[in-house]
Amino acid sequence: MLFDPGKPKKNGSKIGETTSTGGFGSFKYWEWSGRDWSEISRDKWKSANPGGTAYKSIQVPAGGTTTGALRYPANVAMKEQSDYVMFEFYEYQPPFQNINRDNTQAKAGPLGAYNESVSSSRLYEKTSGKTIVLYMPEDISTGYKANWSGKAFSNQGRNILSLAGSGDAGQLLSNAGTLVDDAIGQLIPNASAAAIQETISKITGESVEPNDIFASTRGVILNPNVELLFSGIDLRNFSLNFKLVPRNSGESDMIKQIILEFKKAMLPKFAKGTELPLTTLLASPQDIQGNFIRVPNVCRVSFMRGGNLNPDVTQYKMCAITQVDVNYTPDGTYATYTDGSMVAIQLSLAFQETKLIFSEEADKY
Repeated sequence: MLFDPGKPKKNGSKIGETTSTGGFGSFKYWEWSGRDWSEISRDKWKSANPGGTAYKSIQVPAGGTTTGALRYPANVAMKEQSDYVMFEFYEYQPPFQNINRDNTQAKAGPLGAYNESVSSSRLYEKTSGKTIVLYMPEDISTGYKANWSGKAFSNQGRNILSLAGSGDAGQLLSNAGTLVDDAIGQLIPNASAAAIQETISKITGESVEPNDIFASTRGVILNPNVELLFSGIDLRNFSLNFKLVPRNSGESDMIKQIILEFKKAMLPKFAKGTELPLTTLLASPQDIQGNFIRVPNVCRVSFMRGGNLNPDVTQYKMCAITQVDVNYTPDGTYATYTDGSMVAIQLSLAFQETKLIFSEEADKY
């Protein structure tokens, strides 16, 4: 009886993600649909991993060249349980272009429709840039920031919102008279405060608020009725720092190529000339090329273990590279080898996630 490796034990992190299971000569290949794993052919799995998304396809010889992934150090990710960081570069996908949101929402729900521009395999267009594999840095961390702020309501505003929140339209209408009476009751002191405020401003030029008048003349202020309200969540930012110290000329060349790939990925490009439909105002692709620039590439940052995502480290959706810093004197002294290459280089990378994370997917990110 042949060994059946079965489906992957963990859910995928993005629609279209592929993986494999098995061993001892018996393998199965899978693709994540957003709900479940579907078995695919080995050829489809290989075509979905052109830059070496799986462990075996990113191996290059120690001190290797550019035939595979760019890696530092040369022997990083050489074992089945190796931990490493993988960077893959993609053409930026406009979030509202060529996306059938109604169809996606019917199949994968509103979250799938929101994530489609960074998770749908049919929208991926991998760049010619090579996959980069680096060692796990020392400063891996992540953070989630929710924005809450206090909001003050007048007594009348609070009463109206309380009735509106009850969902009883009839009660809101029946209490309309009471709400009007309350408003009239507040009109006289508010009008008096406004008159005093205007008089002081005209005579002395001083600026006073109604609460200043109430506090200084009656020892009271308006009830602020403050409530804490949720106003949104921030896109996640993170940075990674690598100290690159070449041990031979092969690693020195590899480091130069790695830095070049990151610089090329974060910088804009001139338009191809095919981005906009041609009109009488835009008569030729040359016009578009001269008047527009393309958005820089985006990057998928994956913390890996062997050929799969590391389940013990937070993962990220597609990211923009916001900063690339290269320090050629990380030890405070300019030093080179006999061929002129640097003894050490500090590479600092800053990223910002292109999509928000929701509670329903917190187990993946």
